[in-house]
Amino acid sequence: MKGNVTHHKVNQLSGCLDSEIVFNTDALEKIVYEPLWVLANEEEYWTEYPAQKYTRDWAEAVNYEIDYDEWRERITEWSRLSVDERERHVFTRNTRKIVEGRRVFLEKAVPFLCGYLPDDIGMDIGVYFTAFIPPRAFAMGEIVFNVAATYWKNNPDNILNTLVHELYHVGCSNIREKHGVEEPDDPLTKVLSNVQGEGIATYVAYNAQHIFPAPDDKDFEMMDDPAVVDECFRQVRDIISKVGSIPDDELQKLSWDVGVIGRAYYVAGAEMCKVIDTEKGRETLIETIWRGPRHFFDVYNELAEPGCRLEL
Repeated sequence: MKGNVTHHKVNQLSGCLDSEIVFNTDALEKIVYEPLWVLANEEEYWTEYPAQKYTRDWAEAVNYEIDYDEWRERITEWSRLSVDERERHVFTRNTRKIVEGRRVFLEKAVPFLCGYLPDDIGMDIGVYFTAFIPPRAFAMGEIVFNVAATYWKNNPDNILNTLVHELYHVGCSNIREKHGVEEPDDPLTKVLSNVQGEGIATYVAYNAQHIFPAPDDKDFEMMDDPAVVDECFRQVRDIISKVGSIPDDELQKLSWDVGVIGRAYYVAGAEMCKVIDTEKGRETLIETIWRGPRHFFDVYNELAEPGCRLEL
């Protein structure tokens, strides 16, 4: 990302700092330290441990069939290691870092996040950690992370930085619910909302790297390359230009393929946030959340150089 941003601290944070964030590692620790118990009590494990119950809920919601045979194989493979081997294994080391990371997250990351939220907005949510489930992470009312997913590259800070991103989405939703105006439900507003929502959460997580460094995060690598940032703006401009001129299903596919999978929404949106934050300040950036995506684009376009604008 071009330039530097000074980390900002809001003076009145009491409401946000009182957020009730459940940081639950029970399911993960049970696998790491008692895999034989997990195998012997499979149904109890999947019904009594929230991370597993939420994973079943996720699978039902997305119509995904969990491969329990594969899950058992992973647990069995882990159980065959000796206690000493497991103790020295990177999986155990990463688990310890996640458990220890709770204190760091609550002491440092939560106040940092609150600096990007109104003082009366909380982020109450449960965050659950497990391993060997199909997705690397998902959010469905609660947030669940698969610590063993290869996506994290054995770097727990990647997980905790992603948690910053996801918790900011929670804060944004609470802002809109408490202070927001109802936006029209039309294709253009959906595109703009995605750019704003993913952009600001990515921007906040990018700036949280002094707490949880994630140098190999794909979005952050893209944000640090000016040519890639320019290409993402071109792609967003192209998507906006097609609203109303192509069928809605084609627009949705283009939005998903280019904006989400291709990360154009995340990277361009984050750069827009940096411009607003740098030129107008944190309060203006926060105000764009409850005033909605069209206001977000209007504020950005007023500040951006002519060639960098995203005209509607």
